[in-house]
Amino acid sequence: MNSCLVESRQTTIHQDLATLVRKHAATTYLRPIAEFSIAAFRCFQEMFAASGKKRLVIDSGCGTGDSTAFLAKIFPEAFVCGFDRSLHRTAKHRYQSETRNYAVLQAELEDMWRLLATPGYTDIIDFHALYYPNPYPKPRHILRRWHGHPLFAPMLNLAATTELRTNWRVYAEEFSESAQMLGYKTVFEELPYNIEPRTAFERKYLASGHLLYRVEITKHERH
Repeated sequence: MNSCLVESRQTTIHQDLATLVRKHAATTYLRPIAEFSIAAFRCFQEMFAASGKKRLVIDSGCGTGDSTAFLAKIFPEAFVCGFDRSLHRTAKHRYQSETRNYAVLQAELEDMWRLLATPGYTDIIDFHALYYPNPYPKPRHILRRWHGHPLFAPMLNLAATTELRTNWRVYAEEFSESAQMLGYKTVFEELPYNIEPRTAFERKYLASGHLLYRVEITKHERH
């Protein structure tokens, strides 16, 4: 079954994007952290310590964890942790490695980003994946897109490299533009059709002939 293309009245970068990015970069996000996220973070800490790994990779919005398992193969030297708010999705994961250098856990992404936002973790997170987030294509829903969220700036500070993948060009353009406003180096490109799919969505979109976009964001060299 073919997947539908993203439909929106918005065809270019949102007119309020710059104002939102600057406003949010100057504010502090104060929503209480959910208890189940705290429990997931403790579980993550225990699993990371038990893995014996010294480096981290995070997969935000991992769904059923296909992308997390894929990243664990790409980064064998790291512990890879995927987070998703849906227990229904994370519970479907079947581990694909006996060594289990990765985990798939239920948690609110915003909570995990704040819990990870300490030098003890930001100094060792090499890669952060954000694969096919809900595009929220209605113009009035700009605040629901990750680059319109108050935690966008702290989120970008988590990893040496952050990678977004999406099948809506406007989302990728906004994400890249927002990162540049905050002083990050970005790479924007269209993905080729012959890539090995990292997620079920990516597999479906490729089969449907969608154009897929990738934004890579790199932090300044660490001292």
